[in-house]
Amino acid sequence: MKKYLIFLSLIIFFAIPAFADDMVDDCYDMAKNYYTSGQFDKALEYVDMILNVNPAHFGACYLKVVLTKATGTLGDTIFDKSINLRPINVKSGIKQSDDFNNKGQEYYDFRDFESAQKAFQAAIKANPRNYYAYNNLGLTYWKMEKYSKAEAAFKKSYGINKNFTAPLINLAQACIEQKQYAKAEKYLNTVIAQNKNKNEYCAYYLQGVLYKKTYKYQKAIKSFNSAVLAEPKFALSYIQLADAYYYTNDFAWSNSTLEKYLDLCPNDDYAYYMLYRNYFQLKDYNVAKNYLVRAIMLNNCAEYRVSLAELEKLLDNPWIAIAILKTIKEPSAAILNEAGQCYLKIKDNKNALTCFNATAMRPDFRPIYLYNAAMVYKNIGDIENYKRTMLTIKSIEPDTYQDYIDLSGIYLDSDSKEKALELLNQGIKKYPDNKDLYEAKLRLYKITSDTAGINRTKRELDRILK
Repeated sequence: MKKYLIFLSLIIFFAIPAFADDMVDDCYDMAKNYYTSGQFDKALEYVDMILNVNPAHFGACYLKVVLTKATGTLGDTIFDKSINLRPINVKSGIKQSDDFNNKGQEYYDFRDFESAQKAFQAAIKANPRNYYAYNNLGLTYWKMEKYSKAEAAFKKSYGINKNFTAPLINLAQACIEQKQYAKAEKYLNTVIAQNKNKNEYCAYYLQGVLYKKTYKYQKAIKSFNSAVLAEPKFALSYIQLADAYYYTNDFAWSNSTLEKYLDLCPNDDYAYYMLYRNYFQLKDYNVAKNYLVRAIMLNNCAEYRVSLAELEKLLDNPWIAIAILKTIKEPSAAILNEAGQCYLKIKDNKNALTCFNATAMRPDFRPIYLYNAAMVYKNIGDIENYKRTMLTIKSIEPDTYQDYIDLSGIYLDSDSKEKALELLNQGIKKYPDNKDLYEAKLRLYKITSDTAGINRTKRELDRILK
């Protein structure tokens, strides 16, 4: 009964700021006391009372994060979203064709792509010049990953009516998805060259996406700004622009652009995460934490919690970091590695080793995680397990570009520069346009004071970033 009276008082006095602040402070003190004494359910009751009255109370939000379990993973972000240009309820002039086209759109919306394909084909049979149906057929083939058929349908749509540029936009996206960047750029330039057509902003936007994917961030910024000018209410341009600014270390402009994005999409958790990321780079950790907690309150996913744990570890709060990581069910290798680092901070080698060794059983395993276990064995004088772990690491065949970077660093630290360099060159041969591999090579030359290697790698890096 007492907690309900307190909640009622909070609501009554919320209109009077001084009283409301006192009541909230009292509830927050009770929540903290219950949390400290291990009465987590009681603490959560008071936290929920505060948040029902003041959802922005940072302390209560933070306790809510620590007291609740993560719910799933982040999944696809806003950057994975495609723009399917598909005009609805249009008329080609022949009713039977339009009826089939509309039916196909219904199937498409229900993700019944086989039925949608048949309906759009029927629409085209009834009216071979129904360019809307060809565009929709292209989208359907794209969803079915029948890319050559999608390309043919999109081209047919545009060939019938060159003022209808939607199929070129859709075709460019399909090319980007397949990493056919030169083809995508050609189609986008065709749309832009038509000057002031209604899809121009989409072309600029996708041009920016294309440049971002090829690490040409200054060009991406220019394209996204053009998209904003062409259509100021298209929100995706702002968040992509903010991300491009981040990668050029222009965090102030990134923050400003994210604020504009949030004006259009106020409940986008990833935008708050990006603000956290910017302020983290600016070393304004308290502001960074505030934004990260807001992101978690909107999307209680494991990835955001890991970032919060990393921040707490940085702020010398490893116990809090461990508590946050323990709220994540079925932790990934990256999460186990982070937990291991936190245990090392409190000199708990046993739990650190348990975490590092467990990473090898996870799909996102990286050799560097096992190397962390090797270093613990070495530091505690367990030479037998150190040697065994190092042999295991050196038997790993690199698969991802990150494996090449990790193993190169491990060899440089424990063996030789020559082997480390050989691995990076193998990685570059497999992933020729990956800037991270070139940057790792540059770091290697800097560590070993190889001036010729530094200059040569800088030229190589400039080449792929153009």
